[in-house]
Amino acid sequence: MKITNVKATTLKGYKDWNFVRIETDEGIMGLGEAHPGEGITDVIVKRLKPLLVGKDPLNVEPLYHHMIGRTIGQSVGGTMLGAIGGVETALWDLAGKVLSVPIYQLLGGKYRDRLRLYADVGRGSGGIDTPQAWAQRAREGVADGYQAIKFDIDHSADELQHDPVNRGLSLAELNKMTTLVAAVREAIGDDIDVCIDCHGLYNVRDVLLLAQRLEPFNLMFLEDPVPPENIDAMGKVTASTSIPICTGEWVHRRDGFRRLIQEQACDMLHVDVSAAGGILEAKKIADLADLYYMPFAAHNIVSPLGMVAAAHVSAAVRNFHSMELPYHADQVSWRWELIQSKETLIQDGQFVVPDGPGLGVELNETIFRAHLKQGYSFFDD
Repeated sequence: MKITNVKATTLKGYKDWNFVRIETDEGIMGLGEAHPGEGITDVIVKRLKPLLVGKDPLNVEPLYHHMIGRTIGQSVGGTMLGAIGGVETALWDLAGKVLSVPIYQLLGGKYRDRLRLYADVGRGSGGIDTPQAWAQRAREGVADGYQAIKFDIDHSADELQHDPVNRGLSLAELNKMTTLVAAVREAIGDDIDVCIDCHGLYNVRDVLLLAQRLEPFNLMFLEDPVPPENIDAMGKVTASTSIPICTGEWVHRRDGFRRLIQEQACDMLHVDVSAAGGILEAKKIADLADLYYMPFAAHNIVSPLGMVAAAHVSAAVRNFHSMELPYHADQVSWRWELIQSKETLIQDGQFVVPDGPGLGVELNETIFRAHLKQGYSFFDD
């Protein structure tokens, strides 16, 4: 079997969702989703396709390293690695279809059939940052069956800033942020997990002041409290608060995660399968973390197809903790119609891991065509 073509296109979801299709001379095709963002489909077709056509698609890991080696210096992260991750996912989907097994089986088997989700609700109801709006948004997430929810606390009190660029937090910002989280905890009680995301915006001193104020609310984790580039700074925050620190969505490949894990500079990894290098690379990162008894959480800003890829990884790693559901993408009313699966993917607030060959799901071509980004076409067009 040989690869005959590699195609890519983009849908307009709540982000630019990028998709890959790998075609073979035996008519079997593999689907994948690359990291969201502009320019990725061009990289797939112009840079990666020539590296793959004529190759055996079952050599998934050698082809991954072939793409990395031929884009050295560009595949450390960013657009190139996001593109490679989408291609690698499509290769695994194709391999699973050829061998008639789900991807998790190719990764060594599954530990679990269902995955615990946390719903990223974003901000308060209606996008408003008041205690009442945050409490309402929390109740909405719980009403939909989720036992863990996450809020973005960054920019929730910008009107109270002393300086918009110095990574600092004023006392007024700290006070408001504390009231927002307090309102959430009061609204949903003590049995629902709450996570808070800082998106890497703050300095060590001030985020520790924030953490001290949030410790009484028994958070599941505080995400990206400081910028991700300085592992020593992240480690200082981790060592200085009782709140578990979660990070990793902007970290790439095992090389990027190595010090973070070995020095235990965080309490939990947040790995984005579509950004970190693809399915097998994400599993290897999780396995490395498991040597240090560090939990693995899956970050997601992709469509449901990309979530399925993350689900296969999450099912196949021992140290899985939870998987992100971009609940704040609920304005994309058609997103769960985008793929067709044997079972409903979300049941009782959990993600059901598909057990069909490859990813175990297929695209709904009608929905897909209806939401193509302007200037893009379906794979066959």
